[in-house]
Amino acid sequence: MARKTLALAAAAALAAPAAALAQSGSGLTIGGFIGATVDNLKYTQAAAARTTTSENRMSDDSSRIAFNVREDLGNGSSALVRVELRPNIDNSALTAAGVSYIGFSTPSSGRITAGRHNFHRYKTPWDGWPMFGQLRVRPDGLIDFAGAGSVAIANATRTPNSIMWSSPRWGGFAMDAGYSFNANGSTVAEADMTAGNTARAGRAWNVNPTFTGSNWHIAYTHWDSKADAPTLGTGAPFRDQLSDSVYGYITFGGLKVGALWNTTDLEAATVGTKVSERTAWSIPVRYTMGRHNFLAHYTVARDDKVTAAEDGAKMWALMYAHALSKRTNVSVAYGRLTNDAGAAYNFFSNASGAAASTNAAPAAGEDGRLIALGIRHTY
Repeated sequence: MARKTLALAAAAALAAPAAALAQSGSGLTIGGFIGATVDNLKYTQAAAARTTTSENRMSDDSSRIAFNVREDLGNGSSALVRVELRPNIDNSALTAAGVSYIGFSTPSSGRITAGRHNFHRYKTPWDGWPMFGQLRVRPDGLIDFAGAGSVAIANATRTPNSIMWSSPRWGGFAMDAGYSFNANGSTVAEADMTAGNTARAGRAWNVNPTFTGSNWHIAYTHWDSKADAPTLGTGAPFRDQLSDSVYGYITFGGLKVGALWNTTDLEAATVGTKVSERTAWSIPVRYTMGRHNFLAHYTVARDDKVTAAEDGAKMWALMYAHALSKRTNVSVAYGRLTNDAGAAYNFFSNASGAAASTNAAPAAGEDGRLIALGIRHTY
């Protein structure tokens, strides 16, 4: 009898939070995906310092777990919370590197949130590539980097310390606008108001108007960033960034064709001198036929207008993804990257996080080839 009573008490305790959520109109959902690839990476035009030109490896493909809470505030308004974790299934690391925020939304004024957001670089026409995985063969390795491939634009990831407003949709028009109090994510900002501190406080902002039609989409995004304490931290002296992209797509049945054009300027913050000015463009294509998905892109980063070296790059990739179900797919991808003599562009995320290895990063002038078999499950 005592055991039965204890079991009923435990069940009631566990049910209480759920009942409270139900009474208050709150809802918690958990979603995300787990993805992994088995890769073969090979370099040609190898630099003298390279120890090996080919390697096999297993890589996490940006797996994530997202916790989303929405509480009904009445009159169509809601309180919002999102916390996104990244479990790297190849090495068991767990980080909070994804989109995370707290905020609210109303039907008339849209949504405003504070946390980590997708600014600038994640506004792209190649949504099929993240949907089916194979992160490293995406065009981002060229589009999201400047300075001959050495400098990440908008950190090449989510922007921390930021607030973001997303408008309601007015017909086909919508807009995102955001501001970061310190886009580099350093802790130097805490000392900016101490006596005698002359370090510059960082900031960044992004605007992203879009217009969507029945079978097409066109958009513009502008990024303006000044780093916190620019003489310190990673990437000096390439500290100030101005970047603009125009992009869009059009669909014809199962065929989707996109285009993106980007220009990025980098300045040495200590003297205000432009040190890099490069343009880049990409043409992604996707064709879907039932469970079969075919994707390809051709992407070019042109020679830097400021530097004397030949430092452009080209990349093309092919991918086939087969949907085993609505939630699980398998894929095979092939990517080829060609660097000019002064360029060291890389496959996207190839030299960071779970994909890092001794030989993952190219030296100037090296060309890369990547073959990857992948699997992804969405939940």
